[in-house]
Amino acid sequence: MNDIKKSRQELIDEIHHLRHRLEELKIMEVQRQSTQKALEESEERYRSVFENTGTATIIIENDMTISMVNAKFEELTGYSKKEIRNKMKWTDFVADDDLERMKRYHIKRRQDRSLAPTEYECKVHNRFGEYKDMYVRIDMINGTLCSVGSFNDITAFKQTEKALIESERKLSKLMGNLPGMAYRCLNDSHRTMKYVSAGCKWLTDFSPFELIDNSKKSYMDMIHSEDRERVIHQIQSSLASGRPFQMEYRIITASGQLKWVWEEGLGIVSDDGEVSEVEGFISDMTEHKLEEQQLRNENKHLKSSIKERYKFGDIIGKNRSMQDVYEHISKAAVTNANVIIYGESGTGKELVAREIHKLSDNQKRPFVPVNCSAIPENLFESEFFGYKKGAFTGAHADKPGYFDQANGGTLFLDELGEIDLSGQVKLLRVLEGGGYTPVGGNEVKKANVRIVAATNRNLKEEVKNGRMREDFFYRIHIIPITLPPLRERKDDLPLLIEHFLSIYANTDNMPVLDGKVLGMLYNYDWPGNVRELQNVLQRYITLKTLDFLSASVPRSVSVEGFDPVEIQENSVSLEQAIDSFEKNVIRGVLEKNQWRKNRAASILDINRKTLFRKMKKHRLL
Repeated sequence: MNDIKKSRQELIDEIHHLRHRLEELKIMEVQRQSTQKALEESEERYRSVFENTGTATIIIENDMTISMVNAKFEELTGYSKKEIRNKMKWTDFVADDDLERMKRYHIKRRQDRSLAPTEYECKVHNRFGEYKDMYVRIDMINGTLCSVGSFNDITAFKQTEKALIESERKLSKLMGNLPGMAYRCLNDSHRTMKYVSAGCKWLTDFSPFELIDNSKKSYMDMIHSEDRERVIHQIQSSLASGRPFQMEYRIITASGQLKWVWEEGLGIVSDDGEVSEVEGFISDMTEHKLEEQQLRNENKHLKSSIKERYKFGDIIGKNRSMQDVYEHISKAAVTNANVIIYGESGTGKELVAREIHKLSDNQKRPFVPVNCSAIPENLFESEFFGYKKGAFTGAHADKPGYFDQANGGTLFLDELGEIDLSGQVKLLRVLEGGGYTPVGGNEVKKANVRIVAATNRNLKEEVKNGRMREDFFYRIHIIPITLPPLRERKDDLPLLIEHFLSIYANTDNMPVLDGKVLGMLYNYDWPGNVRELQNVLQRYITLKTLDFLSASVPRSVSVEGFDPVEIQENSVSLEQAIDSFEKNVIRGVLEKNQWRKNRAASILDINRKTLFRKMKKHRLL
């Protein structure tokens, strides 16, 4: 009814409008079809990329179900797409050790992408129970709670990495067991260490972390100051010529110990052609070096003693027992071991101690003699260890003790047997490396001191009787040297008499030694030993009297009939005169006893072997 009432024009306009709308719908349909085609093509391309990507890839839903899977994932797991898609969760393939971590990542990633990593490692297993190491990347799909996961098999890489780690562990263990230090350092003025093996602790007393990057000490600073310039020159000259280097030098360890080391190394050339680093190995050769020095010094000393057998430094004597003493001195001088010198008073123990010091490597260092019997017990610590200012009344300034004074050299402890047990304990701590503390001080000090001691006591008996600690005895009694009394080496009297006369006499007061005087000198027992002989001769030159300490002089052979021997300028030597006198005495006694040698030896108060030696010397056989 309404359509009838519409005018013709209205109907025409409506028809136009419908036609226009129809055209729009046709265009929209074409666009829809085009869009759908594009979507289908895009989806096809995505599926093609998804399917043909080089990695095993899946799409994971919010509930962990796998909604899409490509062929690579099928190949990885051994399951088909039909078995997996919308039926299995991706956590079904994760190893138990990684499962909780993977679930936690899955949940946190959907709360906030920044709460979980996008790349990580985990283990997955296939349907046959085989496990593989995977490098996983997970990305969220924008606008959804779905994610795309791709899996790269890194099992071979992990096995290689594990083998490399094991190889490095074995190499590190091997390096650590080597008797020395393997290293890599920068080619700079400090020799900055970038790597050192565990052996550095054994070699230098520093831990690896203390040496690397000069954390506590640069290696160059450890090299002895006298060797440093030579080491630098030798390394740089070798590196400049492209040759490896070899050398020996000294280092000072963290504990202050001096060591000789042998180093071999070569330069590492960087990309710019410069030698930027050095690699090498350093080993301890201290023992070898000491043996070498000992042999060299012994050889020198033996050559010297062969050349001048009647004298060793300031020590006089050619007796066989003295030759043994010289050998012991030579051997003791080339070591740093403690020495104990046994001998009666006046036998020359301090002379022997000084000779050991003069022949040692520390000959330019101090020699400090200490008379232990003269130190009161209450002053023992202050004398040996020193004291600080204000430690007691009268301590107006710091005073060094004997150990401070002898640092680097020799401390000679004369009359060692006089030190009481309390003093032995205090010295023992120092000798065992515990150091000492000055009276009134707090700082524990250590001194590099070689101990040479002397005594006229039997220290073993002292230990047995409880007057000396056994541990103190064994610290001191390392190299024993026993000096013979003068009465057991009277064949050295001519040398000793000539030596002392040359010191005390001159042409104006040169004494006359007749047969009677020589006989008394020969037959006296010399309880005061060489020191008494020295004093007797000095008094004889000064006072022209022969005065012995002992009240009674042992019997002597008759010297009547022997001509006096006068020692004057340009005449025969004293030794020749005494030899002539000795020959006449022996011949006279033999003649009076019908050349019965046992009887003659008894009268002369010498053993038969000595008599035969003297008869051979004087051509009386």
